Amino acid sequence: MRPLASGAAERILSFLKGDSWGGILLYGRLSLENLVIVHKNELRANSLADQAQARLSKDFNIYREVSNDPNKQGAPPEDFSPKLVVSLGGDGTLLYAARTWGLDGTPIVGVNLGRMGFLAEIEPDILFEVLDATLANRVVILHRPVLDVSVERDGKEIQRATFINDAVINKGAPARIMALRLSVAGTDYWTYRADGLILATPTGSTAYNLSAGGPVVYPGLEAVLITPICPFTLATRSVILPLHLNIEVSLDDRSSEALLTIDGQSCYSLRARDRVKIYNSKALVRLVSNTRRHYLDTLKYKLGLYNDKA
Repeated sequence: MRPLASGAAERILSFLKGDSWGGILLYGRLSLENLVIVHKNELRANSLADQAQARLSKDFNIYREVSNDPNKQGAPPEDFSPKLVVSLGGDGTLLYAARTWGLDGTPIVGVNLGRMGFLAEIEPDILFEVLDATLANRVVILHRPVLDVSVERDGKEIQRATFINDAVINKGAPARIMALRLSVAGTDYWTYRADGLILATPTGSTAYNLSAGGPVVYPGLEAVLITPICPFTLATRSVILPLHLNIEVSLDDRSSEALLTIDGQSCYSLRARDRVKIYNSKALVRLVSNTRRHYLDTLKYKLGLYNDKA
């Protein structure tokens, strides 16, 4: 593998301030030498993280974090503010990296070492090519809208979180069906009777939403998908709503305890009459794109969608 060209730190300054990802300077006069490598604690990811650290350590202060083993990660230096994040794992690792380091718009290079790779779209054999291109300001940055969710109880907000893929309302008691009332722009429309409800971003449309029979939505669109989990009636279907509408899901008076799960990584308890509200978020996730492959090519490959040739 060839070494990085000289002046990498200067080129990443150009990358972060340049027009290639919107021309918006978000970071002021913070340190420009910090970089985070987030990886799973497994052989392949550890080896690739070692290689990346060896190539980049001359130009950057590097902090490594193990996404699936908190006991193996120390705290970063005080006021450590990365300018680039490298995620080595699957989509779950990238979600962890984005939630931990990327909600302020810090660009993320997501390398797919998992099974699906809808989010982490950089293949490991082109990682160092992509890193060189990133440092030389020759990459495309994808903006992925994210959403905020809040939980209100007795008129007071008790929890608030940001999600990249989905916020999922699941029943706590395994034998009880849930009744979840949907309100849009202040009007009650219908009640879902189901095992739960998925509130997904377009980015998350290929995650739990897809498994539950929901539609695939192009990830750059500003919308929220609402998909029931095992609905009681066959007529119940997913709906897609624009983000500017006020969207609220309420648990009815007879609901037993339920759970709200954020991106499959954090969980909150819900009770009867709790209100779950969805908002457009001020947070923003930016992903370095694999320019060799369009998103629709990824769908075709991952979902087995091929052209019939007569």
